[in-house]
Amino acid sequence: MTDAKHMTYDRGITVVIPCLNEAESIAQAVAKALAGISRTGCRAEVLVVDNGSQDGSAEIARRAGARVLHEPHRGYGSALRAGFARASHDIIVMGDADLTYDFERLDVLVQPLLDGQADLVMGNRMRSIKPGAMPWLHRYIGNPLLSMILRIMFRNHSVHDAHCGMRAITKSAYESLRCVTTGMEFASEMVIRAIRCRLRIMERDIEYHPRIGESKLRSFKDGWRHLRFMILHSPTMLLLLPGLIFWFAGLAISLPLAFGPIIINQRVVDIHCMLLGGVLNLISMQIITIGLLAKAYGHLSGLQEDSMIAWLYRWFTFEKACLLALLLLMLGMMVVLW
Repeated sequence: MTDAKHMTYDRGITVVIPCLNEAESIAQAVAKALAGISRTGCRAEVLVVDNGSQDGSAEIARRAGARVLHEPHRGYGSALRAGFARASHDIIVMGDADLTYDFERLDVLVQPLLDGQADLVMGNRMRSIKPGAMPWLHRYIGNPLLSMILRIMFRNHSVHDAHCGMRAITKSAYESLRCVTTGMEFASEMVIRAIRCRLRIMERDIEYHPRIGESKLRSFKDGWRHLRFMILHSPTMLLLLPGLIFWFAGLAISLPLAFGPIIINQRVVDIHCMLLGGVLNLISMQIITIGLLAKAYGHLSGLQEDSMIAWLYRWFTFEKACLLALLLLMLGMMVVLW
């Protein structure tokens, strides 16, 4: 118990707040963040990352007691990555400048980090959403659906609000993630890479309040960016595996019929079923191709290291591809002639 207390008063917390035209609320956000850190007894730093504001937000934040960093590259991910890289302390809390998150209660998030119980603590808004704070589309469809897809695709059940913007992480844990995205999909990337890196992830309930100022969120576009990012990180589960299942099903239907009709219980199974199997094969090959392209893009762009794609690039040369295609063509011609 004594060691835990010593660690609480010895460590520091940096609150990183991305900011784009938040003059109405940024001063309150900084004040609440400083108050929240004071509850933990840790050394405090509030780092506001100005992302091109035109309303004087940066100067207001500076007067309120924040250190201001200017990030010229637009995007939620760009601002947060810049702030995380320049954070002075070993625990980092991220949150929005629009007062949707209560920075005064950030101690709820950082305590598991201070106690050494977790590397990343996610906020969970879904049990404490204030009236008017979240549109019904986000509350009942968007967030639950995307969070469920993430849990299934990456086989992790510790995160139930994958896009909550208030989180706490140790600086060493964040540096191990090597995040690269610049937009809203940064929220998904952070969670996915944490799962892949086997970080200890915990979740804490937080309150979600109506925002002050104009929202920058674009529901469908940003939702698609999150989903696209998950597909690029796990095309095997979503594309390759279903594609292979459909392909084998198509072969099981069409291959026996290539040698003539089959009679089952006095019913003739013939060309119609064979056409169905052929169409299934064509569709499945397109799904498999898209899955392989997604894996290749994810590997080459640095989103993830993929050993299968790396091996394919080493082994599967143009000459070998042509030879394999020729062999398959000859095999198909032999079946047709027979």
